Amino acid sequence: MLRVSLIISTYNRPDALALCLESVKRQKRLPDEVIIGDDGSRKETKLLIESFQKDFPVPLLHIWQEDKGFRLAKCRNKCIAKSKYEYIIQIDGDMILHPYFVADHISCAREGFYIKGGRVNITRAKTE
Repeated sequence: MLRVSLIISTYNRPDALALCLESVKRQKRLPDEVIIGDDGSRKETKLLIESFQKDFPVPLLHIWQEDKGFRLAKCRNKCIAKSKYEYIIQIDGDMILHPYFVADHISCAREGFYIKGGRVNITRAKTE
């Protein structure tokens, strides 16, 4: 069975991250670990992640780096270095995942290939 690390990038949007993590918990096929790559968020994000860690169904790691401007790539690289599993899915922390998101990725996985998907954007008014 293919083992999966799900990397979620975030920066100062604990409200959106909470919805994202709730959608991860509802996956029909859970990832084997979730790693949150935090590009320097304030304390609210840390507290939110700690609250989710208490009963999250898989290991939930928090990789934080100091806020020195936009360094998303560096943060993602740190997460990849910490990941334990051979298949890595990367998403942004403002995404809400369809219940079959991880399962669909696994069904399309092929050695030596990179899968890139799209997303549907909704208006700011709808997200508030």
